[in-house]
Amino acid sequence: MAPTPRMSTPTADKPRRARPQIWIGLALGAAALYLVFRSIDFAQLRQVFREVRWPLVGLTLLACLLSPVLKAARWRWLFYPQQLKLRLLPLASLIVIGQAVNFMIPGRWGELVRMYLTGEEAGISKSYTLGTIAAEKVLDLVVLAVLVVGLIPFVALPAGLAGRVEIVALTAIVVVLGLVALLGGRSVWLKIATRATRLLPAGIAARWQERIAAGLAGLSALAAPRAALAIWGWTLAFWLTSALTNLLLLLAFGLPASPLIALVVLAVLQGGVAVPSTPGKIGVFQLLCIAALAVFGIPDVAGLAYGVMLHVLVVGGVSVWAALALWRRSWSLSRLTEASAAWR
Repeated sequence: MAPTPRMSTPTADKPRRARPQIWIGLALGAAALYLVFRSIDFAQLRQVFREVRWPLVGLTLLACLLSPVLKAARWRWLFYPQQLKLRLLPLASLIVIGQAVNFMIPGRWGELVRMYLTGEEAGISKSYTLGTIAAEKVLDLVVLAVLVVGLIPFVALPAGLAGRVEIVALTAIVVVLGLVALLGGRSVWLKIATRATRLLPAGIAARWQERIAAGLAGLSALAAPRAALAIWGWTLAFWLTSALTNLLLLLAFGLPASPLIALVVLAVLQGGVAVPSTPGKIGVFQLLCIAALAVFGIPDVAGLAYGVMLHVLVVGGVSVWAALALWRRSWSLSRLTEASAAWR
C-alpha cells in the first residue's frame, strides 16, 4: 500500500491551479503544430515514413530507455557516501516518473515528485535527495554549455540557440562558482541559514535549518574525488548515449548521419526543452528538430518526420515506463503530484 501523505489544502491545491497553465500550454502546442505543418507536403511526409528502417527505430528506442538507467547509475553516486537501499532499475523508474511529470505539467514538478518518492521508498531525507537532484542539474548544465561552445567552430547554430550561447555559458559559470562556494563554505552557509531563520517560530526554524543542512550535504559528493570521478564518467556515458540515440534515428530515416549532426540535435533539444513549455513538448520538440537539421540542409519534411518519431520514442517510451511504475506503486499522477506539493 502506498503511504498516505500529510496534506495541507493550500499547498495541495497548487497542482489544481496549474491546470490553466496546462490549457495555455496546449494552446501554444497547437499553435506550434500549425507552424510546423502549414508548409509541409503530406504526400512527401508519408513517403518519408514509408522508407523508415524499423529495426534501427527499435535500436533507437532501446537507447532512449538506456538513458534513464545511466542517469540512475550517476544518481547513486551523488548520494555518496550514503548507500541507497534502492537498486538501479527502481531508481531509474523514479527518474522516468519525474520526467513524465515534467512532460505533462508545465513547470518543474517532476523534481519534487522524484524527491518525494525517493525519500519515501529509500527512507532518506527529502531535502538531501533534492540536493542530489540539484547537483545533477548543475552537471548537465555544465556539459550543455561545454557542448554548445564546442560546436561553435564547426557549425552555424540555429539563430534561436546561437543567440543564447553566451547566456548558457555565463549561467554555467555562475552556477559552478556558486556550487564551489556552497561546497567550500558549508559551515558559513549553515551559520547564515541559522541567522536568517531566527525570526521564525522555533519549530519551523529548526525544520528549515535541518533542510538546508541536508540540501548542502546532497551536493557534497561532488567534492569527494572517488565519487566525482564516477559521477563525471556516468555523465559522459549518459550524454554520449543521448547523442547515439539521435545518430541511430538519422540512420533509420536514411538522413546524413554524423556525430556532428547528432550532437547539434542534442544541444538544440537539451537547450530548448529545458524551458517549461507545452505539455509533452508537443510542437516545440518538432520545431527544434526541424531547426537543428535545417542547419545541414535537411528538408523540413524530413526534419518533421524525424522530430515526430524521436518525440514518440522519447516521450512515449518514458511515459509508458512511468505509467507502469506508477501502477506498480498504486499511485495516480495527480495524487502523486499533490502528495509531493504537500510535503513539509
